[in-house]
Amino acid sequence: MTGSVAGGTEPAGFTLIELMVVVSLLALVGLLSLPLMMNQGDSAERRSLRQVAGVVKQLYNEAVLTRDEYLLTFDFDRNSLRAYRLRSKGELNEKERFGKEVTLSPLHLRQVDVEGRGSFRRGRVSVRIFPLGWMEQTRVVLVSEDGKLIQLTFSPLTGTTKIEDVHQTLQ
Repeated sequence: MTGSVAGGTEPAGFTLIELMVVVSLLALVGLLSLPLMMNQGDSAERRSLRQVAGVVKQLYNEAVLTRDEYLLTFDFDRNSLRAYRLRSKGELNEKERFGKEVTLSPLHLRQVDVEGRGSFRRGRVSVRIFPLGWMEQTRVVLVSEDGKLIQLTFSPLTGTTKIEDVHQTLQ
């Protein structure tokens, strides 16, 4: 006999408990993804900020590991940043590109302050990241499409980035 069990045939389908477990899991997944869907409006700005913070941390870590000096160059005309590795070749320093160019849009570069060197609003500004785990203290101000000012402050001792809204007029 095929398809029979002692005393009758095997029932087809799912039990009520199995259906409840599946529906509960689907509801849980929906609940967890809801905050991600609600933040879709500013995701391009957040992605840009995370990219900048990631590049700074990566260069900081690379400098410590490789014992090479790195440059983080902000370009006002291109609204972007680039990273470079400096390698000593005898008496000369050779500058080679490290990674790809990061475009800051939808944010716009407004100001870069480097301690001891001043405040910049045009051209190119390079920040040095030294081999022994230290970088020039830097503050970068970006403007969002709605005119909000966002300040990035790079910690010279850890390479971390503090992101905050600016509520005052900058000079």
